[in-house]
Amino acid sequence: MKRNVKLSQAITLSAAALLAPLLFGCQDTLKTEKVDAKNRWLELRSSMMLDMAKQQFTTGDLKQAEKSVKDGLSIDPTHPGLHVLAGRISMEQGKLERAYHLFNAAIEIEPKYAEACYYQGLVMQRWQRYEGSLELYQNAYDLEADNPAYLMAVSEILIELDRVDDAVTLLESKRQYFDQNAGVRAAIGHLYYMKGQPAVAADYFKQASLLEPDNIKLQEHHAFSLSASGQHEQAIQVFTQILKDPANKDRADIKRPLASAYMNTGHAKEALAVLVELARSPKGDVSDWIKLGELSYQQDELGGALQAAGKVINLAPERHEGYLLAGMVWQRRGNLNNALDMFDRAAAAAPASTEPLILRGLLLQKAGRFAAAAEAFQQALKRQPNDPRAAQLLAAVSQHDG
Repeated sequence: MKRNVKLSQAITLSAAALLAPLLFGCQDTLKTEKVDAKNRWLELRSSMMLDMAKQQFTTGDLKQAEKSVKDGLSIDPTHPGLHVLAGRISMEQGKLERAYHLFNAAIEIEPKYAEACYYQGLVMQRWQRYEGSLELYQNAYDLEADNPAYLMAVSEILIELDRVDDAVTLLESKRQYFDQNAGVRAAIGHLYYMKGQPAVAADYFKQASLLEPDNIKLQEHHAFSLSASGQHEQAIQVFTQILKDPANKDRADIKRPLASAYMNTGHAKEALAVLVELARSPKGDVSDWIKLGELSYQQDELGGALQAAGKVINLAPERHEGYLLAGMVWQRRGNLNNALDMFDRAAAAAPASTEPLILRGLLLQKAGRFAAAAEAFQQALKRQPNDPRAAQLLAAVSQHDG
């Protein structure tokens, strides 16, 4: 019996000895799993706080977004996204130094965090430290080569550094990669426009417009590039298409270049119609009435020209164009006194210009008043001694008078 008790005790001790490592191992595993679970919970909580803060930031509630980020960092101070958003909030508040260090903290936590590099580059750009900004933007793009925003940032800094050709080369090399990205093509178009090649720019803006047919800005750039390259007929088509949109039908900044395009293609009647509508609209200004008056005069629409001249005089009595145009109309109608009066008023409004005095002199010469005409040409030469036209006219009228 004693032997059985001893045997039982021995078996128990042996079993305990065998189970001990297993039990301790289970406890360690349990402990690790608890830590992992806690970390996952903290990560989930901090990510939730980040999402909430992003929504608040997007809606412009910076104060609440800042509080949410602070709460998130108290949960997980190693979350790089929270540091980046904190930096963006600081940027919006004008605290660039603080923003820079917050972005730097994110990079120290996650060196390959492209967004942090990008925003740190943006801070450097605002400080006008373009070389440093270029390096950071390039880092961001190298880390996320499929992000067109980072590519565009690199090209923008190259332009700031007066390396337009390098920017063109860069974007051209990525054009196929971003085959369906209108922004890249539009950027190339802008660069060619800057290089003085509006025809090439127009082609790229056309491609961009085809990719984003509802983007009015791209259509505008296309139309202006067409006009700048002398492709006025095509520009008319694009400008007209823009104005067909009810949201753009009253845009003066589109109607003005449309009128110019009509004039450049000999469509005076269409140009007049656009200018009449524009000048009489609430968005019309003095320059529109001047253009309307000049074109009306060219088309022998003297009544319209005189009306436009009167409108210019009423709106801007300090400008000479209204008086000059009225004088030309009265001259055409044979009213010498009214014409001379308007030319005098134009000369007074533009004391450096010789044009009103030359027109006055020509009118007097035509009326046979050669001495008065010579005096007008002499006054013009006093204003601009090297004016060849005034000198020639004075010489001619002096010989005739003599």
